[in-house]
Amino acid sequence: MLRKRDAYQRSLLALQEAPLITDDFASQAQLLCQACLDEIEADGCTLYLQPGHEETGFRLAAKAGNTAEETGPGMVKDLLKQAWDSGEMAESRASGRWMVAVPVWHGHSGGGVMIAVWDRSNKPGELERSLMKAAASVASLMAPRFVREEALTKAHEEIQVLKGEIAQESHLAGVGRLAAGVAHELSQPLSAVLTMVSSLSRSSQDPVNSRRLHIIQDAVQKCKGIIEKLLVYSRTSIENENKVSFSQFVRASTDINQVVADSLELLRDDFAENKIAAQVKYAELPQVRANSTQWSQAFANILAFLRDLIKIEQTSNPFVRVSTAYKEQQVQVEFMTNSTLISKEELPRLFEPFFANSHPGLGSCFGLGLVREVVRKHNGTIEAKAAPAVGIIILIRVPVEEVG
Repeated sequence: MLRKRDAYQRSLLALQEAPLITDDFASQAQLLCQACLDEIEADGCTLYLQPGHEETGFRLAAKAGNTAEETGPGMVKDLLKQAWDSGEMAESRASGRWMVAVPVWHGHSGGGVMIAVWDRSNKPGELERSLMKAAASVASLMAPRFVREEALTKAHEEIQVLKGEIAQESHLAGVGRLAAGVAHELSQPLSAVLTMVSSLSRSSQDPVNSRRLHIIQDAVQKCKGIIEKLLVYSRTSIENENKVSFSQFVRASTDINQVVADSLELLRDDFAENKIAAQVKYAELPQVRANSTQWSQAFANILAFLRDLIKIEQTSNPFVRVSTAYKEQQVQVEFMTNSTLISKEELPRLFEPFFANSHPGLGSCFGLGLVREVVRKHNGTIEAKAAPAVGIIILIRVPVEEVG
């Protein structure tokens, strides 16, 4: 009897001292699971904890040996719920194994459950259950630290994302300053040229000269349009009386499907010349308040970029597929091509203003930076990803409540 008591006390001491070997929480939790596995002679021990805060559900914090999931995720989920809801030990037998679950730091946000597994038909005895409760008590002292470390990890991840966004905004701000300078220098002389050409065109009696002047006038208008595109980078948002952010461009009720169709029409001849099949699938979309000129430029830039990908790569049987959808209060526009010129690793950098420098001849990449800015000013998101089969997808999502 004394020998059994001494063995039990040694086991308790082993469970208490196991986490003290290191200061790292993950290592402490793993050492506790290993000690529990050794002392109760189980085949596996797993500690599940709740991250706390706004997150729900259990997360695997540490394990030693076989995990309970090998029996079946559904059974583990039921056992976790039973132990946590009741605050008492729960057990289950399936597929020739026993599982015992003990609540950890019960009733607290960040608590959890410890599950031990025995690959045998014999039911775990009272000694093993008592040691499991002791291990759960030690885990209860560690659980609050798991909540804090999870919160710190999440905060660190959010900071890294924010740093990336700040760096990207810094790039765009630099482009904006450059654009503003270029626009200021070119706008006045171009306006003067356009005024003179218009005057000469009205007074010209020669049909040949009139045609030539008309060509010059169109060219100047295109130059002014390019400057207007550059200015998208430098224009800031304004707010109405309800603190809703709007760009300085005028917005009106807009049919996004029609804007897509008009953009495709602009590049119809280019697509035909390069033997690019244009595939379109329109969904029923609500009318949204947006600037159709901005979106027309954005969609045209994406289409021009996909055209250039195909031209440079000389893609076999090239196609560009455009589809629209309305999901979860968002208007979605998806562009897809079978070109493989851009690697999967490069896709996250696709919307950087100077990404084109890495691909000679792909000058239309500059337009993708403009697209990103248009989407951002409509409080939307844009992403580039690999297509399921081959090629790339550019997906735009814009919340209707933000656009409207």
